[in-house]
Amino acid sequence: AILSVFAIASLTAFGCGGSDDSGEPAATEATGTTSAAPEITMAELITLGDGICAEVNAAVGTITSSDSAEASVVETQVSDIYSGMADRLAELGTPSDGSAPTQVINAARALADSNSADGAAALEEFQSAAAAYGFTDCADAPAAPSGSTAGSTGTPSDSSGSGSATEPAPAPAPAPAPAPAPPATGGGVAPSTGGGSGGSGGSSSGGISPG
Repeated sequence: AILSVFAIASLTAFGCGGSDDSGEPAATEATGTTSAAPEITMAELITLGDGICAEVNAAVGTITSSDSAEASVVETQVSDIYSGMADRLAELGTPSDGSAPTQVINAARALADSNSADGAAALEEFQSAAAAYGFTDCADAPAAPSGSTAGSTGTPSDSSGSGSATEPAPAPAPAPAPAPAPPATGGGVAPSTGGGSGGSGGSSSGGISPG
């Protein structure tokens, strides 16, 4: 019985010692790294933002100038474009030498959520906020690119207005009438007048008498 008690005590002590002497932590904390956004200056952000707004203004201007699309379809497309513009402006981050264009982004989201009734007022607020931040293209109104409308590319003859390129060439002048043929003279040899020298006689006429 004493030996049994001793053996059990030894096993218990060995088990506890093994867990304490392992030296390995039960769990290690994950130390993941977060990639920092690239630094951008105020001037760079304005340049990139104006490039985004230039694309948006051209797209919205093209859609709204179309006469074939339904009003509800146009409104949905314009809303999606403005929503994407707000997301792209937000992705530019905060410049190292200035503040983020938060008011411009908020105004862009409000513009995306607006409808035909309050769309004009929302656009004015967005343009005002963009101009206050320093944007140029973002403060402009949407407009279709030049040359994108139908009938804007005509031929040079149509655009000049002179009509010289499209007028038919004048008809050629009629050929002059041929001159009348001379009357026949009975062989074309003039009759002899007999006025030659006396020595020649009638032989000078060549033997051809007048007909």
